[in-house]
Amino acid sequence: MNLRQLRYFLSIAELRSFTRAAEVLHIAQPALSRQVRMIEDELGTQLFVRFDRGVTLTEAGELLRDRTSDLLRQFDDLRNDVIAGVDEPRGDLAVGMPPSMREMVTGPLVDAYCRKHSHVTLHIQEGISVDLSKLIQDGKLDCAVIVILSEQPLSKIEPFLKEQLFLVGPRDASLDLDVPVTLEQVSRKPMILTSRPNSLRLVLENALGRDRLPINLVADGNSTEMMIELVAYGLAYSVLPYCAIRSALQRGTLSAAPILDLWIDWGFTTPNHRSVSRARQAFKTLLFELATQRIESKEWASAVLV
Repeated sequence: MNLRQLRYFLSIAELRSFTRAAEVLHIAQPALSRQVRMIEDELGTQLFVRFDRGVTLTEAGELLRDRTSDLLRQFDDLRNDVIAGVDEPRGDLAVGMPPSMREMVTGPLVDAYCRKHSHVTLHIQEGISVDLSKLIQDGKLDCAVIVILSEQPLSKIEPFLKEQLFLVGPRDASLDLDVPVTLEQVSRKPMILTSRPNSLRLVLENALGRDRLPINLVADGNSTEMMIELVAYGLAYSVLPYCAIRSALQRGTLSAAPILDLWIDWGFTTPNHRSVSRARQAFKTLLFELATQRIESKEWASAVLV
C-alpha cells in the first residue's frame, strides 16, 4: 500500500461510491477500482461490499478507514510542518467548538486565525462536549473545547477556564447580574434545558441531585439559540453560561442572575496519540489570548482562566 492508494480508499469510503470518488479525484473509475483491488490483494481481504447504488465497508474496511484517517492526518501534519519550516503553519486543522461560544469566542477566533495563518484551512465542527470528545478519540478532530466532566482515555485535556452558570429568564423576570440566586430558587422555576447528554444539563442535574432538589422540566432540546428564544417568549427559564446569553442580554430580551456555587470547567482537548502540529499550537495560542482579552476587559462576565 502507498499513501495515494490509501487516499483513494478513504475517498470511496466517505462518498460510498466508486463513481463519485472517481469524479472527485479526477481519475478514471477502472483505474480507481484497480488501485482498490491492489490493496485488497495485499491485505488478503475484501474492503467494500458493492451494490447497484454504491458501496459499504466490510468490517476490515472499517478498521482500515479508522486507522488510515489518523495515519494520513499525522503524515500531513509532518509534511506541512517540515515545509513550513520554523514560522508559518500550513495544512488542514479540524477543531471542535461548543455552540454556546459561537459569538463570544468562535467567530472572532476563526476570523483572527484565518487572517493570521492564511496557509491553514480550518474545519469547524460545533457540537456538545460528548460528541466532540468522541470525535477527538476517533482522530477526526485535532483539538476541541469541551466541558470537563471526567477523564477521557484516548485524549489529553488541558484546563482552559471556569465559568459560572446563570439562571436565565425573560426580560420581565427582572433577574440581576449582580444579585446571585441559589440552587433552591432555580429548582422552583419551570425549565427548558439542553437535552441529555449535554454537559450543561448534567452539571445542573448533578448539583440539584446532591442537594435533593427537584427539577421542573417543561421542555428540552439540542439548540441553545432555540432555548434562548423560548425563554424570551416567557415559556420557561433556563440555565446557561454567560457566553451563550451575552448578546440577548445586550438586546434586552432576557434577564439573568449568577447561580451560587454552580460552575462549569472548560478544557482544551487533543488526541493523546498525535504530535502537536504548528497549526494546532497556533490555534491554541490564539484561543487562550482571546479568552484572556475577553475576561480582562470584563466582556466575559464570571469567567476565570485556570
